[in-house]
Amino acid sequence: MAIINTYSNDSTIHGEDKLIGSDGTTGADAGKTKNYQVDTLTSYVSSNLSGNIKMTGLINAANDSAAATAGVAVGQVYRNGSVLQIRVA
Repeated sequence: MAIINTYSNDSTIHGEDKLIGSDGTTGADAGKTKNYQVDTLTSYVSSNLSGNIKMTGLINAANDSAAATAGVAVGQVYRNGSVLQIRVA
């Protein structure tokens, strides 16, 4: 396996993409390196989230243009007062 920082960056994430992690269970697989598919992680997180989610530190901007000026990248979340927005342009 090559050094991790020598791999190219992929800016497009697909559900079939895989991430590397360590098995957290007890037993024979404990601590072993595993591949985790993005779709599987998404399902796991979605089914195990409960309660309130607190978002702090969001940029407050009137619109996408102002959000862009403030450093919000396309696809990132910002707020307009008490309304959550996703920058699309």
